[in-house]
Amino acid sequence: MFQVLARAAVLAPTDFFAGLRKGVKAALPPAMRDFSIMRGHSRLLKIHFGEPSLHFEAWHHTGDGRLEVGLHFEGPEALNDAALEYFRARMVEVKAQLPRAELEPWDRGWSRLYETLPAPQLDEQVQAGAIERMAGYITVLKPMVDRFLEE
Repeated sequence: MFQVLARAAVLAPTDFFAGLRKGVKAALPPAMRDFSIMRGHSRLLKIHFGEPSLHFEAWHHTGDGRLEVGLHFEGPEALNDAALEYFRARMVEVKAQLPRAELEPWDRGWSRLYETLPAPQLDEQVQAGAIERMAGYITVLKPMVDRFLEE
């Protein structure tokens, strides 16, 4: 007997990211559902909680077939450097809950705390994984971002 494997439906980037936004909102605790959206190009979603330069991002790297999910520091150099050092000092705590998270300086003086998921195409299976990971990043890291901004 042959087992038929269901294929995940391929989604257009606008549908993928709209579904990602809705899915993340539903997956977050109620106190974290009031966020703002910034859109870049068609394969990018940015979520922030009042400080756009420190935002959660999902970005489809088409050339690599990967979806990046994480927290980006894309503000003035002093803010980015301070955020990088703040999170560097807390990576044991971060990795206890987000074991695949990596922290690194990045392009244009920015930094990121992120992981990537296989995504040769944007489909329902990738979307489900991205919702889970993005909600996890927000749930774990937003309280740390709030403390960083208060200091």
